[in-house]
Amino acid sequence: MKAYEITEDNLEEFSSYIGADLADDMQRSFYRGYGVKEEDGSVRGAMLYELLGMDHDDEDVKSVIRFLKAESAEAYDMIHQIYRSEGVLNDEIAETSYRFEEEEPAESCAKHGFSKEQKESPFLRLTLQEAANTDLVNKMKKIPDYIVSLEELSMIQFRTAIRNCLLNGQKGLLEDLGYLSMGWFDICVSACTITDDEVKGLFLVRVTPNGIITPVMLYATGQDFKMNLARMIAYSIQKGAEMYRPETEILIDCQRKPTEALAKKLLPGAKTKTAFYGSRKEA
Repeated sequence: MKAYEITEDNLEEFSSYIGADLADDMQRSFYRGYGVKEEDGSVRGAMLYELLGMDHDDEDVKSVIRFLKAESAEAYDMIHQIYRSEGVLNDEIAETSYRFEEEEPAESCAKHGFSKEQKESPFLRLTLQEAANTDLVNKMKKIPDYIVSLEELSMIQFRTAIRNCLLNGQKGLLEDLGYLSMGWFDICVSACTITDDEVKGLFLVRVTPNGIITPVMLYATGQDFKMNLARMIAYSIQKGAEMYRPETEILIDCQRKPTEALAKKLLPGAKTKTAFYGSRKEA
């Protein structure tokens, strides 16, 4: 077996192993990866991770492992070794963390110096039909005309809105928000608030290659910002119900407390699982 960095040149060789959603993420600015293959080219394992703090000179660079899987203890060890000798060194990573729903990759991390604990996952899951049947949607009889789909924005309006969000310290769940094109989001299901020809709110939604609806940013300003947050969510759910099957999964990452509180209040049918967490200082 031999370990390799996963790059644009060999990503296709690992795509079926890591899945379409993660293969798509690997084309983003701050995603990196390593894989292990046999001499015959068969994949025996892979690790994908996202770098945090790359755009902030006053912050340490941190890494979050987004995927880790291997077919043997030897393959796990090779992945951990190349990550520490090349990934940590090349990107000057100060700390690495992980969150897995399966215990096996967490065990492999624990063998290599990570902490390990089990607690409730921040991911809430529900179907589009369940979301469409919530009080939030049913009671939203009339959504104002100034709540529209992202497709109504020009590219200049979109870039201006994103710049304003970043200037206000808002980037949702996206470390690379400023690098993503408008087309990376589902422009029909994503919503925005426009008043006086200015974007005052954004609810950005990604539909992954595997068809999972993932809200990634919710932000609004102005006098009625709280109501407009709810209106944008309701609008997006209604648009999603028009475009996708009722059983389509919605996956909400509630790692931030305000998001968790809002999601549990507005979407009480969402369910969580338990997950394994850990971290390791790299210095």
